[in-house]
Amino acid sequence: MVGKKWFGILWGIVLIFVLSFPSESFAAVSVSKDIKNTASYFKSSALNSDFAVAALAKENLLTANEIKQYRKVLTDRVNAKKVTGTELVKTIIALKAIGEDPENFQKQNLIKRVYDTAAESSVTGYAYDLIALNTDDYEIPSDAPNTPAKIAAKLVDAELPDGGWSWSSSAKNSDVDSTGMVLTALGTYQDKHDKDVNTAIRDGIKYLKAAEKENASFDNYGINSCTTAQAIIGLVSVGVDPTTGDFVKKGTNPISALSTYKDSKNGGYKWKTTSESSDSFSTEQVFQALVAYDLFLKGDTLYNFRNISRSDAGSTGATDSDAEDKDPGKSPGHSPAAAPPRVVEKHTKEVVTKTNTITNTKDHTITHNNTTTKTNTVEKPAAAKKQTPAKTKTASNAKKEDKPATAAAQAPPAEDAQQEPKKVVITKTTGVSPVHGWVGSLSAGAGVILLIIRKKFLGV
Repeated sequence: MVGKKWFGILWGIVLIFVLSFPSESFAAVSVSKDIKNTASYFKSSALNSDFAVAALAKENLLTANEIKQYRKVLTDRVNAKKVTGTELVKTIIALKAIGEDPENFQKQNLIKRVYDTAAESSVTGYAYDLIALNTDDYEIPSDAPNTPAKIAAKLVDAELPDGGWSWSSSAKNSDVDSTGMVLTALGTYQDKHDKDVNTAIRDGIKYLKAAEKENASFDNYGINSCTTAQAIIGLVSVGVDPTTGDFVKKGTNPISALSTYKDSKNGGYKWKTTSESSDSFSTEQVFQALVAYDLFLKGDTLYNFRNISRSDAGSTGATDSDAEDKDPGKSPGHSPAAAPPRVVEKHTKEVVTKTNTITNTKDHTITHNNTTTKTNTVEKPAAAKKQTPAKTKTASNAKKEDKPATAAAQAPPAEDAQQEPKKVVITKTTGVSPVHGWVGSLSAGAGVILLIIRKKFLGV
């Protein structure tokens, strides 16, 4: 009899223990194996993709010899012609990934070429510019035509009534690819305490929630891996976990959905699940998404290269058989988690605070105070800065005012306008921490067990 009682009690403990785990606890997805397998896909031939090289560098998967070879590719490119447009941005990203300085590469300042650009031909062109200018803390004149603050304001104004973006400023309907790209760009700027930017980010997240399909993929010219990957990159860039909450569809999520596009023959990824074989562009997009999600779990972002080692360190961490390319005295170039905004000084260099007033084409004036200093030597806590209140939005921006604002998105009262608003942090889409839910459920289960023991053995 006692044996049966103990058996029943133990069975109850096991059952309660299993049920005490909320489903959200299993939401995190391991992508390490997929990242390594896809890296092998790119390394099976000569590297020829700036974005793939950048993602490989962030994961410490480039050898010293591969860095040396790709530096030559970038050197030849920059010396052969005046690099512009999207190719310029990709070049900057790749240079930063291998530890080079795009402000002084082959005696050229590629960053200046970006912030001196008077106008871009598309919304996504501005998004690429903002990403490039935020890969590090560059010295950008406040009166430059294309500063990060001006670009962010243009992207906010380009938001469409449905909360998303299109590649063209004249388009009437948003698309997932453009929205994901703009979110990626705005994610590099969201620490600037800009309420309009953070409101636009929230709108973009809502748009992607509504756009997700029942198989947890995304659609642009058909449900495909590239669009799904771009949505993932955009979400994790603004601090949203795409494996939880509303993004979970019928037991799967966008990260898990990427595996349905995998080509088992070569480790690459197909554009559609019905495609005959993988292609390099789709594989590149998916690889970036996998790396972006892995970095998100580590507190880092895909295009943050502030702490990457100089290229003369020889390697981003991977080993190489060529001893002449190794430099054991240098540290690996893997970028740790992004640090909070800070004011940086170099020796006795004075920190200069500049006030930038930006007026966009819709007479919407935004004023920011930016500290523009560069170098990574001596760090000082950022001093409190005086925030100049922005002008009231004109009727041209009425489309954004028509949207119901959440409590977090509403502007502060006028009397508080001189105080710097708190940083808006967009976190995971779930409202309850899985750990807290697990602990609470386990505590409740323990209480039930104690009651059973008390009743069975004490008779009360």
